[in-house]
Amino acid sequence: MRIRLIAPPEAPQLRQARMDEAIVTGQPFFEKPYYYENIETGQQYHDLFGCVGWPNVITDKNKAPNKPGYIAIVGIIKNSEPVEKAPFRIMEEFESHNILYLFDEMVRMRNEWGYGLHPDLLRTWIGDSDRFITELAIFNDEFVRYGKPQNSILIAPPDDFGIPNMFDVYTRAISQSLDSNTQRLYYGGNTILRNRIKEFMDKDPIIIGMGGLVYSLIRRRTWMEQAQENVFVVEEGI
Repeated sequence: MRIRLIAPPEAPQLRQARMDEAIVTGQPFFEKPYYYENIETGQQYHDLFGCVGWPNVITDKNKAPNKPGYIAIVGIIKNSEPVEKAPFRIMEEFESHNILYLFDEMVRMRNEWGYGLHPDLLRTWIGDSDRFITELAIFNDEFVRYGKPQNSILIAPPDDFGIPNMFDVYTRAISQSLDSNTQRLYYGGNTILRNRIKEFMDKDPIIIGMGGLVYSLIRRRTWMEQAQENVFVVEEGI
């Protein structure tokens, strides 16, 4: 394991103090009291997240998929101000046409980057939750049969998944996050996204994976906690 959890003894009191301050000052989010540290480099992170983009659909049985599937783990770098605009760093990435290889690597990578240190850490991957649902259920059945259903791979769709211009939205999210003027995402020495960004094609799996994750992180600020008073919120629609 390459990550350790830093949880100070006063974390509950610190969390309450930060939440109270956020409510008083009208801030929608506040910094979590715990964080993570890279054992090898000492770099610290507010949180880490995983993403997956499945291989392209095969349209001709005599041809291999156009682009392999893609998975990555991204860390939200701590000690940058303001916290809500913290930069993102790719910790590790992997690509393959083989679904089982992707499943195996998702398990290996999350264990490498701290899975189990905190209940929320790398619990859910961002990606298309409908594709390969049967294959994933069979894979997860191994965890169930060995009495560890909590280790099953869970996948949740990114924000705005399925909208007509989804690929355009996610591509722009990646491009803007890598632009030198608005940079939020850093390669961290990894090369798969760096190479594929030069030749993005429509429906490239990396767009759903990394693009969907970056887009969702910027919208949700998931590495922070929401400051909410005890009030009822009525949402529009049914």
